[in-house]
Amino acid sequence: MADSNAAASSSTSTSSSSPLEAVVNALNVLYTNPDKDAKEKANAWLADFQKSLSVSARLPIHHKAITDDPARRQTEAWSTSQMILFAPDAPIEPKLFAAQTFRNKITYDLEQLPAEQLLPLRDSLLSALRSFAQGPRVILTQICIALADMALQLSPAQWNDPVASMIDQFGKEPQMAAALLEFLQVLAEEYNSNFKIKVANDFGREGDASVRRGEQVIGLLSMYVQAQGITRQLHNQCFATLGAWLRTGQTRASSLAGTPVLASAFAALADDELFDHAVDVLVDIIHETQELQENIAVIQEIVPRLTQLGPQVTDPATREDEDKMRGFCRILVEAGEWYEPLIVQHPDTFLPLVELIKQCATVDELDVVSITLNFWYRLSKGVQKMAPAPIPDALLQVFVDLVGIVIKHLHYPDEALKGEERDTFRDFRHKIGDTLKDCCAVLGAGPCLEQAYDIIARAVASGSARWQDIEAPLFSMRSMGAAIDIYDDVLVPKIMEMLPKLPPHPRIRYAAILVIGRYTHWTRQHPEHIQFQLPYVSSGFDDDDPEVLAAASQTMKYLCKDCPEHLVAFLPQLHAFLVSVSGKLGAQDLLDLSAAIAHIIVAMPPAEVASALSQFVMPDVEVVHSVSGSADLRRAADALERIDVYLAIIGRVPDLPASCAATCQQVWSVLDGFLAQFGHLASVADRACVAIRRGLVFFDEMAFAVAPSVLDRLSACFEASTASGYLWITGKVIEQFAGRSAEMDRAASSAFERESARLFSLLQSTPPTQVPDVLDDYTHLVLTLIDSAPSLIFLSPAFPSAFQSVLTALTLPSPRVVITALDAIRAVVGHDALEDPSSPFAAPIRAVVESTAQQSIPLLLDVLVGGGEDEPYNVLTILRLLSMQFPTLLATTVPPAIELLPVRAASQQEKADFLSRFGSAITALNPNQVKDAFTWLLRMSRKSRDRARDLGEGR
Repeated sequence: MADSNAAASSSTSTSSSSPLEAVVNALNVLYTNPDKDAKEKANAWLADFQKSLSVSARLPIHHKAITDDPARRQTEAWSTSQMILFAPDAPIEPKLFAAQTFRNKITYDLEQLPAEQLLPLRDSLLSALRSFAQGPRVILTQICIALADMALQLSPAQWNDPVASMIDQFGKEPQMAAALLEFLQVLAEEYNSNFKIKVANDFGREGDASVRRGEQVIGLLSMYVQAQGITRQLHNQCFATLGAWLRTGQTRASSLAGTPVLASAFAALADDELFDHAVDVLVDIIHETQELQENIAVIQEIVPRLTQLGPQVTDPATREDEDKMRGFCRILVEAGEWYEPLIVQHPDTFLPLVELIKQCATVDELDVVSITLNFWYRLSKGVQKMAPAPIPDALLQVFVDLVGIVIKHLHYPDEALKGEERDTFRDFRHKIGDTLKDCCAVLGAGPCLEQAYDIIARAVASGSARWQDIEAPLFSMRSMGAAIDIYDDVLVPKIMEMLPKLPPHPRIRYAAILVIGRYTHWTRQHPEHIQFQLPYVSSGFDDDDPEVLAAASQTMKYLCKDCPEHLVAFLPQLHAFLVSVSGKLGAQDLLDLSAAIAHIIVAMPPAEVASALSQFVMPDVEVVHSVSGSADLRRAADALERIDVYLAIIGRVPDLPASCAATCQQVWSVLDGFLAQFGHLASVADRACVAIRRGLVFFDEMAFAVAPSVLDRLSACFEASTASGYLWITGKVIEQFAGRSAEMDRAASSAFERESARLFSLLQSTPPTQVPDVLDDYTHLVLTLIDSAPSLIFLSPAFPSAFQSVLTALTLPSPRVVITALDAIRAVVGHDALEDPSSPFAAPIRAVVESTAQQSIPLLLDVLVGGGEDEPYNVLTILRLLSMQFPTLLATTVPPAIELLPVRAASQQEKADFLSRFGSAITALNPNQVKDAFTWLLRMSRKSRDRARDLGEGR
């Protein structure tokens, strides 16, 4: 690695170059050299510089001077960074890199520094803090992070109360104020978010020290915000620092009562340059008062200040400023959400706060309105808990007003919305529609529905209403559908009678039809309305507007799903209707109708299901049968999808009539001929495989007669197309019928061997990354065979190539596929046959594992050190199993595989340490110790990966 890194910067590193020159040259390559390979090598060089204990191989000037003593090399690494940081003429880039290196090494390597050098290192960083107090800011921030991480890791005996000492040292120097605040802010942030370090100080512990620390910070900030001539930048830093400390829990909101910094935050809302930071810190303060009883004093100060914001919130100029309204809304809603119990207990005191939040909900900016929605949900829950006590009229009126506010926001604008803007508005409508459910929970659905009904009635009566004035309240009715009283005999019937009489505008018809679809649970209790609803919904299929047609399809599906027993009598009419409209409907609409019919069939007596299903499905089978050329393939694929929907909803039917066996063979004959002609096409494969899967479930035992023929056709189609679906359905057939007859097992064995041979051939000419689905489904097939028919795989001549293919799946970037492959490998290396020498499976398993070890072990180690959250732990299990069954094999293959790991995963020292641990464990034949050794390697690799990520992010 050292040689390759040196080569990477050969244009800049020479035997006479200094450490500063070497870093500058590498950074120049990284930032300015257009050569991608050179950039990657320079980045690796810099990463290794930060990571390695030794810099001798990277900085030739020290090559002879540095010994092999790790402590000496470590000291040299720190001193090199210090020299760069304080070099007077060094450019900003190497100084920044040096500061990042300090931060990086304090995070990962501080425990490797001799104890006597810790305080000198701290003092050096304090000197750097003073040197860079006026900037550049990016370097100052890195120094502050390094100091903060050091403060957290040093014990109280090494650095007692870093907060107090920093405030004592710098707090009264105006020129150090910004640097001190930066340190305090990042100290809090690192404590909250840097989980790579172990906090050895008492920071974060409950007790007097914690309270004292928090009060020290509040005292410093209070002094700063009152300082004569404080700049806005420093003022904003005070707010940011307070917010960070509040989030640690070290500074408590209760300590802010009566302090200048709290008053300053509210006063800052009137200053445009302080507004954003003031909003953020007030939200943090209010958030930390959620323990209401502990913070009652500061809450009593906060709430009056909030209500005093009324003139600003209602000022027309403010309401036109989206950013200002968003800020005020964030503060008010944060208070409303946490103080909801107090609002319910003391409505008179807190009603002004609720009214201000309601004012936020009335603005035109929907992003601002969205901020209030969770508050209304929480308040509705709190109000409901007041029962059986009466709800105060003032709170009830808030929710009455809210219904009108929501309906107003549901109106589409006059100008047509397009693209992302349209999608955003539709998403908002559904979110704010949920707020109507909150209103129903408080007021009852009746009053809310009646308000929407009255709005529609007034709009229709006016004779001049826009379509939006009717569509918006209709949408609100749809949103409130789940809350209605399903036994209502007054208001809902009035709504149902009104719908067909509304103006025939497409958007109104669309909304009205969907209302029927949302109220089908009510219709179930009032089936007499079906005979009036069906014609209105059906008329939607005659509309030229595609959205109206889609609404009719969706509503018909819900009507049939929720009221199937009431629609059985209408099945003949529905069949005639389906036949009449099928020629002009799109594929999705026909699919929805098929789903609707299927729900009715499910409600029929079991003895009648097969006959009814045949009436609706056989026309689709005939469509597949009649395909004669590629022009008809789209129709055939759609027909197969409809067959899938019918069978998916109906599922397995007990006690199918014996006549269905002939139907099964008839349907398979059609599919077999169809696949013989078109099975090589991917679009056909997907639809056909799903239909076959449904048929296996529906016909169940009756499908056994055709199963060998199915397997033969599937393997032939995979040979022709390599479509992954054929592998998937092959596994399903084998899982269902393997072992039932010699003919079945011969068919299964033949299918597996033919598909394995085709896949292995495919992988000789195609990169695995181009066929991830094929490898995924093939690996599932292997797992199915191991579980359901082990003799068909372990005794097959295709077993070695199958295992090779599973190993290839480990190289794919998909964690899902890799985990499946690991499951298959574990099923092989951990198979019970290995414990039984007399098992016929033991020898072929051992032969395959041993013959592929040179390939499998490096692949497993790559997954171990480079995998995500789950994959490495599967690898650990596999390696433990290998150490139990194949210890000698593991002992000989692991060391060379470890050497292949990149330095970014494990340094040479870490590799040596691992091999020492592993060697001891494997020699002792202790599987748990072997697993522990690999677990140690996993931890080291993740630490290295975190370090590299920090460098890449410039942290």
